[in-house]
Amino acid sequence: MTTRGAFILSSRLFWSIVVAFCAIETALLAMAYERNTDQRELADQVAMVREITTVVWRLTASAGVVSGADFPDNPTIGDPQHAWLSAALQGLRTGGEIRGLDNTLTQLVPIEAADTRHALTDVIVRWSSFMRLNSSARGSSAAYEELRALGPALAALGVHLAEKRDAASRSAMQLVVVALGTSVVAFAVVGTLLIRQTRRLERSGQLMRSMMNQIGAGVCILGSTDKIADANRAACRMLGRPRRDLRGKRIEDILQENDGVWTGERPDGMPLAIERIPGTIESEKGPLRIVTLLDVTARHLTNECLQHLANHDPLTGLPNRGFLEGHFKRELARCKQQGLVLGVAALDLDSFKPVNDTFGHAVGDELLVQIAQRFSSALRISDLIARTGGDEFVGVFPDVGNRESLTFLGERLLGVFSHPFQVMGHTIILNGSIGLAIAPDDGEDQDSLLRAADAAMYRAKHIGKRRISLAAVSGGPGRAA
Repeated sequence: MTTRGAFILSSRLFWSIVVAFCAIETALLAMAYERNTDQRELADQVAMVREITTVVWRLTASAGVVSGADFPDNPTIGDPQHAWLSAALQGLRTGGEIRGLDNTLTQLVPIEAADTRHALTDVIVRWSSFMRLNSSARGSSAAYEELRALGPALAALGVHLAEKRDAASRSAMQLVVVALGTSVVAFAVVGTLLIRQTRRLERSGQLMRSMMNQIGAGVCILGSTDKIADANRAACRMLGRPRRDLRGKRIEDILQENDGVWTGERPDGMPLAIERIPGTIESEKGPLRIVTLLDVTARHLTNECLQHLANHDPLTGLPNRGFLEGHFKRELARCKQQGLVLGVAALDLDSFKPVNDTFGHAVGDELLVQIAQRFSSALRISDLIARTGGDEFVGVFPDVGNRESLTFLGERLLGVFSHPFQVMGHTIILNGSIGLAIAPDDGEDQDSLLRAADAAMYRAKHIGKRRISLAAVSGGPGRAA
């Protein structure tokens, strides 16, 4: 039998036992309640019989029967007491509301037990005989003999009722005791089963956690709202967070998806790239949703590095000619679509070769790095400048507005040469020449724009160092600054 099957079986057995105990308790308490109700009803009947007996003995005493005196010629028997006694006996026989001697209203139920009802019938017959004899011949000795005999008959009825009352009380108490004993047994049995089940679940959970911790890949158990309910050691180590910090969070709270790879940073600042594989596992509580985490940080960083190397100059870190070509085409198409003006700059360093010849290529390389850094600081966020040769650079400036704005950007680029460069203990003064062109006035494709910018740059070099030259407009002469 599978673990899940054993869990279902144990759950059914547990609930069957619980239901059985609840049914037994309900039956016992219902019986105890019924016996207690019988006891209260019998107690009311006993109390009523005692009051009736009191009235009868009072009537007997008023006639002088109890004292042993001779029967008087004109006894005084209160008629209201006769009416009350008749109503009280009728209430014992058929049930109903009767007021007691203290004027308390009592709801009586009819006497139903055969032996007790026989005793009640004897009382009623004697009282009826007394009433008949008394009404036909007031003060007859026969009437008072019936009245005197009524007392013992009432006593016998009270004894019967008291015995049944005590029996009902004992039965109710016994049922309550049995119910309490059964509840104690039920508590012990159910508690034992719960403890065993809890320990079994704990062992199962410990086993599952131990198995998860042995897995090299990160594994997270998800709740109904995709929040992490638990995680193994590999997941904690991979995400750089303890289990308590992961619980209650979503993967989306920690990482961001990028082309199927979830990337982000660990708390220590290290980059992180993870692939997620969703799945389910069977447990004693049913299927659990899990997600397996695979650390692909090294591969992701390698791909990013390779992509960066493929698109950037390895010395200066600026975009290279390959990246420039794709970027140029995209920006040109976007500007055409949106009706914007695209600026292009061709920049060449003046007298860079003597620097290499005089100070060496190491100094020349470091000088290029510093120039690239100054160029990047001088550009707008949307601008791009690429290194296309040894000392050649090309800039692309989206949405420049007009030639004056483009000239201003060119002056900012030339401004990087305003201060000397400190390279490996050498102070180097360097200048550059820039040629500018705009689309669509100076060309509508990449090649024509670059040719126009190169032509303007050579005109600037011809005029003198550190110059800006604008491309010719519609075949007219260019303008230098």
